Amino acid sequence: MALSSFDIDAPQWDQSTFMGRLKHFFNITDWRTAALPDSRLDEAKVLRITFLHGPIQVMMVGAFLVFMVPAACSLFPQRCSMAVSKLEPELRASIVSQYGDAVQRVYFNKGL
Repeated sequence: MALSSFDIDAPQWDQSTFMGRLKHFFNITDWRTAALPDSRLDEAKVLRITFLHGPIQVMMVGAFLVFMVPAACSLFPQRCSMAVSKLEPELRASIVSQYGDAVQRVYFNKGL
């Protein structure tokens, strides 16, 4: 059997015969699960899943912050402008008293 023709999703034995189906069944099942009651199987499922919740969530949040924050900062413009007339009265008065009416727009960095 050549390695390139191997299909992992395809069964190894002929499924049109009883023996092929039986071999496939025993290959994909574990006989120990038949000996345990359903309550023990449910406990095993819960134990297997719950102890991973915390570490997986922390890793996902960490990966999101490490990769997506710089991506968002690079995709969206960080420098913005605003008309002086839309600023707060104290800041507008400070700009007008210092520069007069020559300044129509102010520029600022949005930051994070």
